Amino acid sequence: MRVDFRRAVQWRLLSPVLGCWVVAVLLLGSSAQAQTQAERLYLSYGLSGGGSLDAGGARIKERRTLELRVPLPPLVLGRTYLLPSVGYETRWMGADVPAVGDDAVDRQFHRIQLGLTLIRPVAPRWLVVTGVMASTRTDFNSSFDLALDTSWVAFAMVNHQFEDTPGLGVTFGVVVLWPFDMLPVIPMLSLTYNRGPYVLEVGLPRLTLLRKLGDTVELGLVGALDLQVLRTRFDPELRALNASYLRETQVRVGPTVNVHLGRDLWLSSSVGLSLINDYALLDRERESLNVRGLDMGPALYGRVVLGWRPQRPQAKAKRPRPAP
Repeated sequence: MRVDFRRAVQWRLLSPVLGCWVVAVLLLGSSAQAQTQAERLYLSYGLSGGGSLDAGGARIKERRTLELRVPLPPLVLGRTYLLPSVGYETRWMGADVPAVGDDAVDRQFHRIQLGLTLIRPVAPRWLVVTGVMASTRTDFNSSFDLALDTSWVAFAMVNHQFEDTPGLGVTFGVVVLWPFDMLPVIPMLSLTYNRGPYVLEVGLPRLTLLRKLGDTVELGLVGALDLQVLRTRFDPELRALNASYLRETQVRVGPTVNVHLGRDLWLSSSVGLSLINDYALLDRERESLNVRGLDMGPALYGRVVLGWRPQRPQAKAKRPRPAP
């Protein structure tokens, strides 16, 4: 038995990068909606329920998100791999505020993201992964400001695959953010296990527990942290408080079903509970204005993902040598 060496090496090199992408896009304000790190390309649609806020008697409307992520073909330079990527997201948000009127605070945000990741093996079972990503977001109604509407992320990580436990890997490193509203540098650690019928991914921003039922169905549990920082137009009362950004924090958990549609396409659906739905107003420097009453409470959510998940390279039978 032998394995196509080039395909095997490429798959092994690219797999840990998906975890780094997920970390980086979350910190840039994406919702990291792929069901597993194996999803290379995906189109997703999500719907989150609304609820009431104590502040101003406002009621948050249902929130919808449409996201597309496309990794571009890699550039191979010897033992170094360069992976460009592009992403697009549109997000619908709104609230009914008695003092303002219906639809006065409805917004649709568009996010465009470009990234470049470098991967290089440094030792057996060890990889160095570094990269930079830029994300810009606008609602096409507010005036665009490159400094205020663009975010940058740089990351440096190391991935290790354990020799004595096949399928078990760990990734650790740091992520640097600019601009930032909490911490400029964040340490990262994630653990992955993919062997036999089980898939386990533990880390920030996502938890995935899956049990494979044959080759066509996966059942399990998913959890995710979704953090958004949005610059938008506010009414005069909030502008008087120097409000420039809205920060939305969600923590979701729920069961999921993944179905293999054929070739490398998978359809994933998840319906669960968004346990935390908190909002905060930030000033121009992204400092919190400490406005109370912006916690919405739990709400239902649903998500459907159509993803492209390349299969692992299969072993090929070694051809018998012709008789002399």
